[in-house]
Amino acid sequence: MTVPFVQALLPNHSIPLPILNGPFRGARIHLNPRCSLRKVFGIYEHELNGWIETVLPRVNTVLDVGANDGYFTFGCAAAFRRLGKSAKIIAFEPLKQHIEELQISVENQPQDQIQFSLHNCLVGAEVKSGMMTLDALSEAIPKETKHRIDTSYTQDNALIKIDVEGAELEVIEGASLWLNPANYFLIEVHHESFLEILTQKFLAHGIKLKQVNQQPLPLIGREMRSELNWWLVSDIS
Repeated sequence: MTVPFVQALLPNHSIPLPILNGPFRGARIHLNPRCSLRKVFGIYEHELNGWIETVLPRVNTVLDVGANDGYFTFGCAAAFRRLGKSAKIIAFEPLKQHIEELQISVENQPQDQIQFSLHNCLVGAEVKSGMMTLDALSEAIPKETKHRIDTSYTQDNALIKIDVEGAELEVIEGASLWLNPANYFLIEVHHESFLEILTQKFLAHGIKLKQVNQQPLPLIGREMRSELNWWLVSDIS
């Protein structure tokens, strides 16, 4: 945990911050320093760092479902730049505050081979007002963004990260076109019963998932999150 008196000395609003270490090193993201020091030092969700480092060289598309402040979105972009890769990154976030912060971070990105698309909506099992499915992705891109991005998405060689606070099953129900072993999945699971359901659902599509548990770090301990959170990731062993 961050020492409280250190937190009190930091700004309590979003500012551009660098990511100094980990798989997302080199990224610069609009973050609130008081709750983002683990991200700055590259140890946020440190349990996944090795897996992410291994997977990013293998993909050219990232779907960030539940982008929040953009740590994953812009962290992946920084990793692709280090690798000298062209890539598409599509971020989905329903909260207006986060979308505004994501847009600021997009505008501050280098003009290079990384293409961004932001979607202010939920992702679920059907297309309706305020919600889309991953299967409907290419048809749902707003017209005003089409001149800035390549809309020819393919359903392989993609990393699909899902963090939707308990709506994991609904997202997967609307993502059948993406369920193939050529893609890589990172799913934060918020209900223990979903671990087996998701594992079996993916296995039916030839995709083996591996469970990753939270691991407190020496001295600074665990993150401020529920102990009843786990990750399922594509098994790359």
